[in-house]
Amino acid sequence: MQNQEETQSSENLEPKTSEKRNSLNDVIQIKLKDQDFMQRMNVCFTLIFEIYRVCMGAFLLLFVPQKCNDDLCNMFEHFNSDSDFIKGVLSCNGITLLFFFFLYGIEVKREHKLIHYLEVTRTKPVDNDSVGLELENIEKSKIESIWKLDKYYYNMGMGALLVYLVNSALSGYVIYNHVYDSKTYTVFLTNVLFMGLKVYDVYDIVNTKKNVFYSAYIKARTQFNDVDPEKRIENNEKLDIVQA
Repeated sequence: MQNQEETQSSENLEPKTSEKRNSLNDVIQIKLKDQDFMQRMNVCFTLIFEIYRVCMGAFLLLFVPQKCNDDLCNMFEHFNSDSDFIKGVLSCNGITLLFFFFLYGIEVKREHKLIHYLEVTRTKPVDNDSVGLELENIEKSKIESIWKLDKYYYNMGMGALLVYLVNSALSGYVIYNHVYDSKTYTVFLTNVLFMGLKVYDVYDIVNTKKNVFYSAYIKARTQFNDVDPEKRIENNEKLDIVQA
């Protein structure tokens, strides 16, 4: 009698376990087909590399091999330097890192808004006027917030460019006086190019017409050119959106 009850209990559990497994698989499949979810995941993974890149590119005095007293400097050798100039350059390294962190903060916020309110539709036109017509299907305050973020992103990018150039020049002077071997030049140029490419990306992304919104994280240059179906205005009222 007991064996029969255990068998029946086991048979009852198996369908429930199978249903849960199928339900989980359905949720995963839905998420994988969700454009917004996949774009946000791409932002998260790409941001990890970006943070690594900006740390290497900003703190040049820490990550570029240099010579100290006829030997290879350790990473924090310059922090113990008696030179006020070197300490000032280290401060410049830190300011550069801070500027780029602010830049990434605006960039991620902008990307989130683009993902939240807009869509990438391959079958629709991507020119400024056509996208402007699509934007009439979204609340004016929402699109104005994206325009404002675009402006902040551009201004912060130009500020980061200025700081990047000053930091590269000052760090380069210190590093030139502490050359260890050919790796010094190679690593310095690589890290400087890391930062330079980032600044160029920012300029390329926002140096467009008003209604052209490029993604900062989808590297195959992707333009948001449609309104997210969930964010469309229910009625047919058209909002006055000033075209660029």
